[in-house]
Amino acid sequence: MPGPLRLKGQGASPGFARGTAHVLPHARTLSAAPTARDRECLLLAVDNTITALRALADGSDVQSRAILEFQIEMLKDPAILEPSLARIRKGESAAFAWASAMDDYVRGFEASDDELIRARSGDLLDIKNQVLRALSGEAPPDFPRGSIFLGRDMAPSMFLAHDWSGGGAVVLFGGSVASHVAMLARSRGVPMVVGVGEAAIESGMELFVHGGEGSVQDIDGVGDRSADGNGAAASSQAKEPPPQNCKTADGVAITLRANIDHPAELEGLLPQLFGGIGLLRTEYIFPTLAQLADEVRQEEIYRQALTWARGKTVTIRLFDFGADKPLPDSEVDLTSYLGLRGIRLLLARPDLLRTQARALMRAAPAGQLRVLIPMVTSPTEVEQTAAIFAAEAAGLAERQIEHAIPPLGIMVEVPAAALMPEAFQRAAFFSFGTNDLAQYIGASARDSAAVSGLHEASRVATLRFLHHTVPLALATQKPVGICGDLAADTLALPELLACGFREFSMPPARMPLVRETISGLNADGSKARG
Repeated sequence: MPGPLRLKGQGASPGFARGTAHVLPHARTLSAAPTARDRECLLLAVDNTITALRALADGSDVQSRAILEFQIEMLKDPAILEPSLARIRKGESAAFAWASAMDDYVRGFEASDDELIRARSGDLLDIKNQVLRALSGEAPPDFPRGSIFLGRDMAPSMFLAHDWSGGGAVVLFGGSVASHVAMLARSRGVPMVVGVGEAAIESGMELFVHGGEGSVQDIDGVGDRSADGNGAAASSQAKEPPPQNCKTADGVAITLRANIDHPAELEGLLPQLFGGIGLLRTEYIFPTLAQLADEVRQEEIYRQALTWARGKTVTIRLFDFGADKPLPDSEVDLTSYLGLRGIRLLLARPDLLRTQARALMRAAPAGQLRVLIPMVTSPTEVEQTAAIFAAEAAGLAERQIEHAIPPLGIMVEVPAAALMPEAFQRAAFFSFGTNDLAQYIGASARDSAAVSGLHEASRVATLRFLHHTVPLALATQKPVGICGDLAADTLALPELLACGFREFSMPPARMPLVRETISGLNADGSKARG
């Protein structure tokens, strides 16, 4: 009788998941029979694939849309298509010509010494298979909600089209931590392990995935461990919701709130499981300039989040456009990582800030609203923002429109602000955004695989920086929280507790695991005995 299955790979996205294996079927055999319409059919299939990608991009967040646009640009590149057309002219069928030419590209990418280039081979495989399906009329593949996907690689388009609300995980025989799918998994809180090698796994096997450790085991190998940070917890919410309250082993209360990109994500989430919303990113909600100017629509969306929270705190961040999140209808300006971004851009475009301020104040009476100002460097920026809110409140009062001025806090993501929190007397609270803080401390862009090797050094330095700056913020007697990726990193939780954090905000899928980890730690970050 074979022993328990135990595979070790590389963790690409942290978290636990338990579910049924779904092994990606082998590719079908291509037809080699050429026809007189092969060139026309291939061109039409490419156009249809571009159209489908655009439709998927229109309903996606900024990061996902950028990945899909990357694939669209590749398909529009004549250099990608010409080798296939040359093969067709020599008598090959459209499907065979396209597959063969794209396989040559994939091999070239996979042979590169540059990890970033190797990681993009997954995008080439994705567009290869999408065009082949368009040629044959096949529907895009999918797999059951809550299951563990296994395959050589995973197409970004498949990841984006799949419903992850029921949990699940991704396990790849190959793959890369720098791939677009890995980036998506980390942003969505989906556990992912890459590089486990070819393994004797069949669809239907019950597996346990530990994304942080990069391990995969069958259920016999992990015993009765049922609590996970993703699928199992999500699927069991309706039956037996875990308590909302979170405490350390020595009895100190910890508040866990949700990070949300769009109010639609709240559907199916039980508000009693959360201490409210710690970060609602508004720049992902309104994809056009017309929607940014629609004050009534903004109010409706903000009110929706406040109503869901049932009186618990909802922290809504002002538009954080810039760099990788450009204004709608604007080009990406990479210099805006250090230029016009966040509140800097809003103060330079006060029309955007005034509309959003009015919408937020009109929605505020529906719940417990706080407003977070992004990319703050100087106390003057907070004072200018407060003045705009006050001026717009006066205008609403003159028109006898119900409203309330919410507390204004700052996103602590610029080292200068973190080092002098006492200077921000106008700020009502502080929320440490460790994603940007880490990239500014390490001078290494967090979304660039080319400098991914520097991220671990930045992480260590960031934790040391927090040990110094969080006590400074706490000394102001104002609420202090953390909403970056570190907040959901179970390995970092001991140090974050030791820094003094008592308010954490994270993707909802990560909350059960964080709650479980904190319950085994003392408030000073030490591990509880027993």
